[in-house]
Amino acid sequence: MGPPRHSLDQLYPLSEAELNEWEEAYAAVEAYLQALRLRNRLLVAELVRGILWRASARRVDESEKPARFLAMEEALTEVAEWTQDVLDVPLENRRLAARGRLALLLAGMPGQWQGVFLTPAPWPNDFVVAMKKSYFAAGPSFAQLTMIPQPLELNAIGSGAAQWRETMDRRPILRLMFTGLLLGFIILTVWFFTYGNF
Repeated sequence: MGPPRHSLDQLYPLSEAELNEWEEAYAAVEAYLQALRLRNRLLVAELVRGILWRASARRVDESEKPARFLAMEEALTEVAEWTQDVLDVPLENRRLAARGRLALLLAGMPGQWQGVFLTPAPWPNDFVVAMKKSYFAAGPSFAQLTMIPQPLELNAIGSGAAQWRETMDRRPILRLMFTGLLLGFIILTVWFFTYGNF
């Protein structure tokens, strides 16, 4: 089950801060695997252990990077490469996108094939067939559509307003006269209601 056994001796001795850092890395990788719907705690612990071992081996040469970053990078790379090998199809940016995660779920990996997850080939033929079928089914199916512009259909009021606006845009003097008349009407109305009762 899972990757071959490795010693984590190179993690020792650890200070309290380093222990906390590697514990955060463990929690992050564990959460990622659980997000892929792996529920068997023994399997998850074994997979996390192998990923942390590889991250700790990288830490020797990449000491400036946090343990959590290295561990998650290893987890993402390993899951993507394994999925790519199973599907025999290159993944975009070598990352497991939503389509790949959906294929894992549709193939029944969390329920029926947990023991196969991240194991080297050969894999059960039923599992490979289910993965490929799910992956291609999860892909986008584009339909080519042609949109033909249609003229706007206005009712009588709308077409009258559009024609009136067009007339006003073409004749600025008429627009100025209309604006003056409208303003005069408003002033007369206000004056009438204010002083007209006397």
